[in-house]
Amino acid sequence: MSGPHLVVLGLIAAGKSTVADRVAAELGRPVLDSDRQVEALTGRTGGAIAEAEGVAALHELEASVLLGALSLPEPVVISAAASTVESARCRAALERRATVVWLDLVPEEAHRRATAQTHRRTISLAALRKLAERRRPLFVALADLRLDATEPIDALVGAVLAVAPPAPS
Repeated sequence: MSGPHLVVLGLIAAGKSTVADRVAAELGRPVLDSDRQVEALTGRTGGAIAEAEGVAALHELEASVLLGALSLPEPVVISAAASTVESARCRAALERRATVVWLDLVPEEAHRRATAQTHRRTISLAALRKLAERRRPLFVALADLRLDATEPIDALVGAVLAVAPPAPS
């Protein structure tokens, strides 16, 4: 546990936003959600940005959003985009400034969940498998806690609350 912020990471559709929202409410802390912040900043969903400007532009924006959130002085709960683990700057900031919870989800389930939602960028199962393979060791290296994202939300929230960094006195 290395910092004041609590960051929830995982593949697309792992439940990061849902868990982060519930944990933040329980802790009485603000929640910063990557998807919502990207949309607030640009007026477009991540899917629309990826389609118009490319996935690299979306990932750059997602990294910027995370780095901004991690620079805040007061502890917050952050639902971070999965792409951020591929940025060396983001990984270094996470190691210094956050307790990281990884919601681990197999690509097949992530794809099933993601295709049921309209705000996400379109990604094939094959592409998601490649991303998962590339990102898995990064998630493993960063995670202070790994949770099975198929567990019930109440169980996930309880487990995250157990490792949440204490509020500053």
